[in-house]
Amino acid sequence: MIITPQEENMIKAFREAALPPLFVLIRIRNEISSDTINVEESRRDDVVKILEQYIAPLWEDYHKGKKSQTQEGL
Repeated sequence: MIITPQEENMIKAFREAALPPLFVLIRIRNEISSDTINVEESRRDDVVKILEQYIAPLWEDYHKGKKSQTQEGL
């Protein structure tokens, strides 16, 4: 998959802000899925599907961590 300069700059900006990886992936997914001007529909759908594959396991880990923190606090 080829990353456009715009996508690369967005990724660099998120890294520099030291945001959590899960937040970055979700934000990039949302930005690309709603960018109807700069990203072709077929490419947009492909990128969103790929990002969702990366987000799903991180999202599950996040919720497992939250659940274990809640149980430890009881």
